[in-house]
Amino acid sequence: MKKFILLLVALLFTFTLVSCKKDDRTVVRFAIISGQISTAVKNLKFEEKFEEVNPDINVEIITIEGNYDTLRTQAIMEINTGSKTAPSLVIGYPDHFAEYYGGGALVNLQTFIDDPEHGFSTAELNDFIDSYLQENRGFSSSKPNDLFGLPFNKSSEVLIYNKTAFEVLFGEGWEDKVPVTWDELAAVSQEIIDLVGKGKLDTHWVITADNPDTTDKDETEYLIVSDYLKAKKFAPFGYDSSGNGFITLTRQWGGKYTERDSVAKGYAVFNNTEARQMMTDVKKMHTDGYFNLAANFGANYCSDALKAIQCLMTVGSTAGVRYNESGDYDYDLGVAPIPYKTEDKKYVIQQGTNIAMLDVNKTEEEKLAAWKFLKFLLTPENTAAFAMETGGYFPVRKSAFVSDAYQEYLTNPSDEKAAYSLAASVAQNFYITTYSYFVDPAFIGSSRIRQEVGSIFDDVIVNGEDVTERFNEADDTLYSYLKR
Repeated sequence: MKKFILLLVALLFTFTLVSCKKDDRTVVRFAIISGQISTAVKNLKFEEKFEEVNPDINVEIITIEGNYDTLRTQAIMEINTGSKTAPSLVIGYPDHFAEYYGGGALVNLQTFIDDPEHGFSTAELNDFIDSYLQENRGFSSSKPNDLFGLPFNKSSEVLIYNKTAFEVLFGEGWEDKVPVTWDELAAVSQEIIDLVGKGKLDTHWVITADNPDTTDKDETEYLIVSDYLKAKKFAPFGYDSSGNGFITLTRQWGGKYTERDSVAKGYAVFNNTEARQMMTDVKKMHTDGYFNLAANFGANYCSDALKAIQCLMTVGSTAGVRYNESGDYDYDLGVAPIPYKTEDKKYVIQQGTNIAMLDVNKTEEEKLAAWKFLKFLLTPENTAAFAMETGGYFPVRKSAFVSDAYQEYLTNPSDEKAAYSLAASVAQNFYITTYSYFVDPAFIGSSRIRQEVGSIFDDVIVNGEDVTERFNEADDTLYSYLKR
């Protein structure tokens, strides 16, 4: 019995030592959202691999159920309450970071970046995609070039199309029918409407296979796509995000969307000649039957319409390309750059989040530990691995794009990642080289402006509202953000 008690005491003492050792480690809390991102981080075991070489640091992955706005709300609450369990690192958009900056919690990362022992060399910093870095600058008026975030999961928009339908409709010359400009999209859309109306797709996709119990083996039921057209449930093209559609096309038409004096003060400047002309042109494309939004199809996303063969082309996020694959109809997807208005304005929106460091009751030791983990996440190897694991996101460093592993992913992807690989190839071969990646500067309230312009797109295209009247109504709604 005495031996048992001594053994129990020894075990408890050992457990206490292990617990103390863990408790003594510096804690880094990394807040992300559930779903594709958290699954990738878990599968890649980033925290375990980091702790192997940094045994004095304990990484806790905090997964927030919901979307990025949910994560922002949670972070702001912890900033306002000064919570000791607030995350050290958090992913989010520049307009979210603007609010953290306004709350005095956003850490200037330039101090760590420039640190001779723990920072980035000039070559390492130059290895990041330039435009990804740029959206993390401009938070401090006195230090406008300092970085207050670093890119993490980046994506963009692409033209996703039903490659099989194009082959059936246009034969050997189908590739020449994939539109490069909006004028080409209108022209090929009319051709698609004419061919669909003639029944060119009516005997391609089977709804019900032959019934073995019937004597008539010719009772195969096909999807009659021309019926969709007659019922006004078909349009060649749909744009998935109303907010992105308004912002991107305004740029392509030569107009401005927002301007910023500082993180604390910015303006809505989209009520201009170019933006109104853009909206008028898009409304005409809708009236002609070429351009729809998800609501026009009675769907939540244009990918739902594409899967139902109610449309053949859509602009959507690279992070969601696989959502355009159907379980009901067999077809191959194609992926191309989004159409542009003119050669000199080939703008495409830059999406995805960055990582920020928050200073909410954090010691210098804790902030340094957080920086070390942040830097670990963004090594060329890890950003490439994360991009391949998620599929729809891109590496954030140039060397990761050209690494052997990532090039193999682009040229020889698994069936599961084939569509994502096509989207990544568009980014590497077009967006990084010949397009202009852009993101509008964030400021407190810029998310509200984005919400309003998305509503303009919906109201004009779905509800048929007058362009000028709707723009003037937006001025009233955003009165405090107008430049006077």
